[in-house]
Amino acid sequence: MKVLYESERLGGLFLMLGAASLLFIIVEYIVLSAGAPGFDQLPERGAFFLERYSSFARGWHFEVVAMALVGAGALVRLDSPAKAGWALVAMGVAAVLPMYPLMIGGYVPALEAAQDDVLAYTILNEIAWEIFVAGNMILNLGVALAFWLECGASPQRPPRWLMWIGFGANLIAGLGMLAMHAGLPVQISVAGTFALVGFLVLAIFGAFQAFRRAPSGP
Repeated sequence: MKVLYESERLGGLFLMLGAASLLFIIVEYIVLSAGAPGFDQLPERGAFFLERYSSFARGWHFEVVAMALVGAGALVRLDSPAKAGWALVAMGVAAVLPMYPLMIGGYVPALEAAQDDVLAYTILNEIAWEIFVAGNMILNLGVALAFWLECGASPQRPPRWLMWIGFGANLIAGLGMLAMHAGLPVQISVAGTFALVGFLVLAIFGAFQAFRRAPSGP
């Protein structure tokens, strides 16, 4: 019993650290990207990101670790009654992880080429975008399902009203990503805002698991 308890506490710690880190990293990315030229000005956009590449790459290095922690925390909870949702979370993380080495290793030559030939940058950006949208769609919908199932099953969780906020935020974010994946004109800023709220509630949920009281017995 106590061994299982310690694993669940560690899983909660993974969720808390991973989701909280993603909040800071995403906000930093938004700040760094402010004022970037649009995709109709690819040479200028390439120069903009190339000048700030070291800051973006630093964020991506931390983000891949944060995502891995969320995935690990989800895997730990596969023994819970909400395992269907946590399985989707783990699959979403697995789907999005290949994006990071692609961006960290490929963006510098692609951004440099964008000054003269936009093709390499366009191809790399489209691949990264598809991975990002599909992976986060699965992740957000998985968290929404997990929260819905945890509401009726887990005694160690945040208040029910907060869980429902997390459920709604992740559901809207996931459906927004699904709409973008289907080619519908949905702004990433809309889905991203709800995803930030969803990650905040996920971090709080993880904290409840990480610092819950130990069960009695051996």
